[in-house]
Amino acid sequence: MRGAVTLTLQVAVSVALLALLARQVAWADIAAVMGRLRPTTIAAALGLTLVSYLGRAQRWAGLLARAGRPVALGPAWALTLVGVGYGLVTPGKVGEFARVLHLGVPRPVALASVVWDRLTDVILLELLALPAFVFVPAWRGTVLALFALITLATLLILVALEHVPLQTLLARLVSPLRAPLARWREASAGTLTSDAFRLGLAGGAFYYALNFTAAFLLLRDLVPHAPMSLMLGFPIIPLLGNLPIAFSGIGLREHVSATMFAQLGSSAAAGPAYSLSLFAITTLLPGLLGLCLTATPWVRSARAGAAS
Repeated sequence: MRGAVTLTLQVAVSVALLALLARQVAWADIAAVMGRLRPTTIAAALGLTLVSYLGRAQRWAGLLARAGRPVALGPAWALTLVGVGYGLVTPGKVGEFARVLHLGVPRPVALASVVWDRLTDVILLELLALPAFVFVPAWRGTVLALFALITLATLLILVALEHVPLQTLLARLVSPLRAPLARWREASAGTLTSDAFRLGLAGGAFYYALNFTAAFLLLRDLVPHAPMSLMLGFPIIPLLGNLPIAFSGIGLREHVSATMFAQLGSSAAAGPAYSLSLFAITTLLPGLLGLCLTATPWVRSARAGAAS
């Protein structure tokens, strides 16, 4: 029930933000900009994106292997896309956690692997977004405040996940948490300093290198003479998509994109056109492919391998 209420609220926020955007930028103008995308560009960007997910799959597989539940790269890739698909239709992308249901591994191990996988992703985006705020003063207003909020939340989560004395104190104060926290420590302790985490950062870097190359191809078609400073903003848009405010970040990203593009001399319509195109190529289509993969041998073999 709570999930349904949250989902309804997020959809309402997205609808409201899109309606507000329509008062500032004509949808016809956004559609006209998106019409500049060439089929070859779309195909190349989608191909790069699908290959990029191998980096995220390697990161997750490494975390599972550290817990003694190895999964081959192919099935891990398929399940990563499955998680993206589930994340499309759930509040705050929590559906991405549901990919572990296909593994048949103990819940603490499964939960720890996905928590660290998503957290690593956010940490990378935060690091990659820093140059934008250093070199582009125009983005040091509301966007910087949102970035600071996400970064602070990330640090607090890291402390909560790794600080054993804090967990011990919390277990003493709230007795029902004693057993869950003990299971969490058993499954997660030491992840932050492990080889799996460091290799996961490399896998994430591979993912974003190809992902941002795909973003550049889209931007080149949408805004042929876009300033190089716009490319520094590539990490900011997916980072904002992690905020559990709007449905899959729709509406919030488009508002930020419109502001970013207008401040750097492009048309306001180009921002939402870029954001929506990027969402379709890097999240929507891979997620739909993931949902189609749920009944394939790849996903079934992942369960058999991880459960063994």
